[in-house]
Amino acid sequence: MTAPSKPASATLNGDIDVPFDICRPSSQTTPVVFASPHSGCNYPASFIGASQLDPISLRRSEDAFVDQLYEHAPFFGAPLLRAHFPRAFADPNREPWELDPQMFRDDLPDWVNTTSPRVRAGLGTVAKVVTDGAEIYKEPLTFNEAKDRIEHCYTPYHAALTDLLDATKKKFGTYLLIDCHSMPSIGGPMDFDPGNRRVDMVLGDAHGTSCAPEITRNVQEFLQRLGYNVVLNTPYAGGFTTRNYGKPAESGHALQIEVNRTLYMDEQTITRNNGFSKLAKDLSTMVETICAMDIQSLNTPTPNTAITLRDAEAEDGQIIQSIYAHYVLHSAASFEEEAPDIEEILNRREDVLKFGAPFIVAELDGEVCGFAYASRFRPRSAYRHTVEDSIYVDPAMTGKGVGKRLLSELIDRCTDLGFRQMVAVIGGPGNEASVNLHKRLRFEQEAVLKSVGFKLGTWVDTVVMQRTLGAGDTSLPD
Repeated sequence: MTAPSKPASATLNGDIDVPFDICRPSSQTTPVVFASPHSGCNYPASFIGASQLDPISLRRSEDAFVDQLYEHAPFFGAPLLRAHFPRAFADPNREPWELDPQMFRDDLPDWVNTTSPRVRAGLGTVAKVVTDGAEIYKEPLTFNEAKDRIEHCYTPYHAALTDLLDATKKKFGTYLLIDCHSMPSIGGPMDFDPGNRRVDMVLGDAHGTSCAPEITRNVQEFLQRLGYNVVLNTPYAGGFTTRNYGKPAESGHALQIEVNRTLYMDEQTITRNNGFSKLAKDLSTMVETICAMDIQSLNTPTPNTAITLRDAEAEDGQIIQSIYAHYVLHSAASFEEEAPDIEEILNRREDVLKFGAPFIVAELDGEVCGFAYASRFRPRSAYRHTVEDSIYVDPAMTGKGVGKRLLSELIDRCTDLGFRQMVAVIGGPGNEASVNLHKRLRFEQEAVLKSVGFKLGTWVDTVVMQRTLGAGDTSLPD
């Protein structure tokens, strides 16, 4: 195994000549790759000098010691990539050019993403604030300063990660990226759950789209057997890394693991506490278990398998109930907290049909793999020309185009039926997959309703999106 070269404590006056290191096994024996993008603790003196925060406050965004928690990965045949640069300096879990124009004294190029939710929260590729909301800089930056950080830290890190994953896939035919993070014990002002005490661990698989559900389920069940309180995708469903490299349809899987910092460190002094040894031992056992998984045997979609759509029948009640129950119990995609039984599901189907809207299912290889319906947007009569869409895909079948086919069909049928507007109310943090799906089908985001739900121990926002159907409001309805 390659000996670790990264210092164990923060360096507050060094340059970042080497932005990362890779701890490699003597021979890679598993298709698993571990990465710690936010445990970098090499703080350049020029960065500290430009900041109005003291060194400890600057480290509030750092996933301190996470690389040490996973340092045994090479002993189980897996490489470990570790960033040296701090997250507050450049964040590799963002798109390469998510920048807030208010941070800069000069104009940004047109191609920079200045409107993402991360930018609006002050946590772009070059962050405006640390995770407790405190602003970092005394003075505005120049674009060239951000460009230099991205080119010398962000880009080499992702080039190294891409090389690791490509080599792993070439050798094993697949890969599983474990993106290793820690989270503050209480949600901060820039988070989806401000002020809320958090569970022990959160697994993020972009709501089932970034890795095979068997992987997520196995890791969750293993950690729960060790006594940890583990939830899925709330408040973190996975960032850029998980969504960019998690491609189950191409035999590439990515899972983000967030660990509550109070399990292993003092959040005020950024020092290891007495729980570090136990957590490190438990995570080492988890790493060993993950590395022993038979990732290569997981089913991947057949490239040209046909998805068929049809009206939902009463006989579909059981599978619809099963699919929906998963989202009720394990995510904030639905704001229900108790899964309805089959009878209630069928009653809801009847209500949709009586209203005159479609309720459809998707089949893949003859098996129902998702469903969608349009319902009355609001009960009062003036809303009768507007519908709200609902789409749920079997978590084992995400990433295969099922959701897009269902929503496209729903739009077409509702247009043919004479409805004029369709609204989507999308719940939960980490809802980028659903938001992006609706954007691809010409929905526009109209609002974000902050903290309107409370589920799985956290306050939950909803995104409201809308698109016109048919003639919209350009003519009077019949």
